[in-house]
Amino acid sequence: MTLMKKCLQFLMCIVIIASLLVGCNVNEKPVSGSEGQIVLNFWTAWGPGSKEEETGLKVIEAFEKEHPNIKVNVQVMTFDMLYDNIITSINAGNAPDISWGLGEWFSDLNHADALLDLTPYYEEWEDKELIYDNVIEALTVNGKLKALPNYLGNRALLYNKDILTEAGLDGPPETWEDLISMGPIIKEKTGKYAFGISGTGVRAPQELIMYLAQNDLQLAVEDGSGKFKNTWNENPDELKRATEVFQFYKTLLQDGVIDPNGRSWGHQEEDTNFSLGQYAMVVNGAWMEDTIEESGVVDNLGISPPPKNTSKATYLEISPYYIFKDSDHPEEAWKLIKAMFGDEYQEGANLYKSPRKDIKGEGLWAEGFDGLTEIGAVFPQVSLGKVTNDMTDAVGRVLLLEEDPEKTASWLGEEINKSLEANGQLSEDAVRSK
Repeated sequence: MTLMKKCLQFLMCIVIIASLLVGCNVNEKPVSGSEGQIVLNFWTAWGPGSKEEETGLKVIEAFEKEHPNIKVNVQVMTFDMLYDNIITSINAGNAPDISWGLGEWFSDLNHADALLDLTPYYEEWEDKELIYDNVIEALTVNGKLKALPNYLGNRALLYNKDILTEAGLDGPPETWEDLISMGPIIKEKTGKYAFGISGTGVRAPQELIMYLAQNDLQLAVEDGSGKFKNTWNENPDELKRATEVFQFYKTLLQDGVIDPNGRSWGHQEEDTNFSLGQYAMVVNGAWMEDTIEESGVVDNLGISPPPKNTSKATYLEISPYYIFKDSDHPEEAWKLIKAMFGDEYQEGANLYKSPRKDIKGEGLWAEGFDGLTEIGAVFPQVSLGKVTNDMTDAVGRVLLLEEDPEKTASWLGEEINKSLEANGQLSEDAVRSK
């Protein structure tokens, strides 16, 4: 091949790549349909070849046939890309009509006044009674519903029955005390650790908020005006209970209940090591079904509610559908969301994680996660970026730096209020008392 031909091919490749990049620019105008046709831009984070993608595309195809004047333009991207593109598009005044999202984004998007008030649509929806009340409450701000749940990521205790049996144990722990007492027994009899945690990454604060709820604590209390504050340092009983949570972490490590390497595990290490039978129990989600099945190691699985302390509680992850305020087609966007709440998508993609009360599924996974939504704890409706980072740091202070649990609890309470103040979300009483 001549040098000239190689240069021409190289130039053609650059032109093609440039055109693709331009086509992906979130600052461009939305895709237009044929004359008289409405185009809905729908951004998702479907995994390639997943049940969500397969079922979702079928539902959208049927929706377009039922509504020939509507074309749904689906764009699939990772969650990281999704968040960045949503923020960029909002700033550019060109947000999509609808997007998937994470619950941790909810407060920031609402604070930016980017979300459509769905209350009038929801009030007239014939199927609204099918959605869990506490989920709708978590997505409501000052009486206005600002998102709808896409799926629920409840957490249950997954346990390897074979390891417990080898250790001579009859069943899983029901309390923190049970779990701690089982640790040395399992280690001595099987050579394996009893429990797994995530000490870093996005799951660390999710696990921490669950343990706080199991000890009747909130990260921040709403004062009735839409402002919040952490009250641990002004309430000795609350500080005591927060200290107990961090002492629980410390005891898990000191008593050999968790692998010391778990202090630096993220969610991938936590998931993989359990699925490979490296430890006995973990609090985790229904997505683990595929991971465990693929590993082919854990043959005898049990599922139960997470161990409690003063209260039964788990982490309730709500992944919302967001309809954006600047959509030119809110009515049509609402129709599409209703279609995604239909039986086909909920049974095909959300069988174990549906926000509908009547979609339960059958078998071990369905039964194991049934009833957990009602005891789910959620993050407060505040900007969470620094808060969740501080929560992860707090876990590290106890497990890695061996800091005194009470000192850690007091520090976290102070840092939460600093974050609230920086974002204009700290209650006036707290501001005046400084």
